Amino acid sequence: MEKESVNPRDVIVKPNYMLMSLQRILVLFVILAGVIVVVYYTPMPEEYFENCDRECHELDWPMICRVKLVIEVYKTYSKSCNNCAEAHGTDCPPMCITADGRERGVLAANRELPAPSFHVCQNDILVVDVVHRAPAHALSIHWRGQPQRETPFMDGAPMLTQCPQPAYTTFQYKFRASAVGTHMYHAHSAADAADGLAGALIVRQSPRLDPLRKLYDVDDTEHTIFVAEWGHSMGPLAGVTPNAPNAESLLINGKGRSSEYSNAPITTFAVENGKRYRFRLMYGGGSKSCPIKFSVDDHVLKIIALDGSSIKPVEVDAITFARGERVDFVLDANKASGVYKMRVVAEKSCQENLEGVAELVYKTLDSKTLQKTNENINLPVNRELTTVNSDRCASDKVLCLNEIHSADKFPAKLAAAIDEVIYVPFNYSTRQISAKRVESWGQTDGFRFTYPASPLLTQGSDVASEAICARGSNDDECVHIKNIPLRSTVELVMFDQGGESDHIFHLHGYNFYVVGIREFNTSIDKQQIKEMNEKGTLFISTNLIDPVIKDTIVIPKFGVVALRFEADNPGYWMMRDERSAHWTRGLDFVLKVGEESDFVQAPPDFPKCGSYVGPEYFLI
Repeated sequence: MEKESVNPRDVIVKPNYMLMSLQRILVLFVILAGVIVVVYYTPMPEEYFENCDRECHELDWPMICRVKLVIEVYKTYSKSCNNCAEAHGTDCPPMCITADGRERGVLAANRELPAPSFHVCQNDILVVDVVHRAPAHALSIHWRGQPQRETPFMDGAPMLTQCPQPAYTTFQYKFRASAVGTHMYHAHSAADAADGLAGALIVRQSPRLDPLRKLYDVDDTEHTIFVAEWGHSMGPLAGVTPNAPNAESLLINGKGRSSEYSNAPITTFAVENGKRYRFRLMYGGGSKSCPIKFSVDDHVLKIIALDGSSIKPVEVDAITFARGERVDFVLDANKASGVYKMRVVAEKSCQENLEGVAELVYKTLDSKTLQKTNENINLPVNRELTTVNSDRCASDKVLCLNEIHSADKFPAKLAAAIDEVIYVPFNYSTRQISAKRVESWGQTDGFRFTYPASPLLTQGSDVASEAICARGSNDDECVHIKNIPLRSTVELVMFDQGGESDHIFHLHGYNFYVVGIREFNTSIDKQQIKEMNEKGTLFISTNLIDPVIKDTIVIPKFGVVALRFEADNPGYWMMRDERSAHWTRGLDFVLKVGEESDFVQAPPDFPKCGSYVGPEYFLI
């Protein structure tokens, strides 16, 4: 018999299970070793950091930045000053507030003016313990520019996202600093902010991720500029009288001079010749919140960001901006060594002779160091940037907001058909209370805003339905809410029908694109605005390619603006009237984005508040 041939392919080879096991173990060992190396060499977040100001790196873990703000009534030129202002050349102690050289009460945080600056990296966790020791004050702190997506109840809007903090209590704000840029924090009450309770909040990112990094060499804490109005007639009663009191001076980082005290200390900013510095400028405003013009003698300002959002750089010799707005600019220190004045001047149409000054000081160079002085590097620029729209925009020497271009392209979904177009006219009304008294208040879309008795976000079920504004209601005041579906595209068309003055509005929780702005010479009703907008004739031109991104907008007298954004941050978000001296003057309104089921819930032990009505009868 012939032997059958065996096909080698039919032979079953038994796998080497031991070898396979060793291979798996080796792979797992390599992975584990890699994880150990990464964890070992990556700094982990610690429990407590008083100062998170550092060089940011994209591979670092976020820090937990825990700080304490002690809010108390303090005064300028307190005993801690030891007459340092009279001793020329003597530095004042840290707890000494000099302001403009005169004694005055201050609502201070940690006995500093302005309030302490926070410098953190993107996604750091801020834990701020606010210890409230100022009597007769209900307090809340708003963290301007932060969207609060994970923690909307930390936005700091009283009776909307939290109960106002009573005196002699402590409230802890805890949130992620997710929005990069130059921002601020301040008391919700403008009078409290004018008394000193406002400061800088700077959120940096890794230099490798910063698209503006190539434009400057230095970005440090010492080049933060906080401007504020200051005066002795300002304070808690500001705004109760019909006319807001005049300010006496403009302070730069809490220091300035008045006509009575021309030798008071002023702030200095040190630079070295040959370096480019990123300055972060913000305006806290005051009782009048006049627009201000900022400039540095003999230097060009390269504007690179507005309200924390990058723009295509523009070179100007001055910038005019309003309360709550922030400006980043690059200064090329290429002048001869010396001292140059840094000036802020209020618009004369708001108040005359209101100004402030600081000094830009070139450090003395070693005699062996070659000083770089080339005047041609920084040629004079004869034009100004302004965020305050006016008839000056027709001049070639003035760049207005609609002529500024964002560094980012306009999202395609916002350039297409908009889901929700909301028209918001605002105006002032008056009512005769008595023969000698006339009451005046603001209203938006026919409603005079007031706050609810309980916070809408955390105690919405406690707010009575009749407290919410409704068409056909005869209530003098109500909680003005506009409902917006979650993830819809929105255009807010806001316009002034009163012509009283420029108005400043700040939107909580969002940035918006300014796609159109125009100034009329007369009042226009809502139906006319709507028809013009639908026909495309409302604005002379609209920018649907690269409009500037902001969170604060100045609406000129009889002016109209169109603001677009995607409603992707659920919650109750306030459109805040920045000229209100206290909590409101009736011009505010609230955007409710999404439904309650979409909202991030506050912790179970979050503080509660509300109205109280006692029993009908008392036993005597």
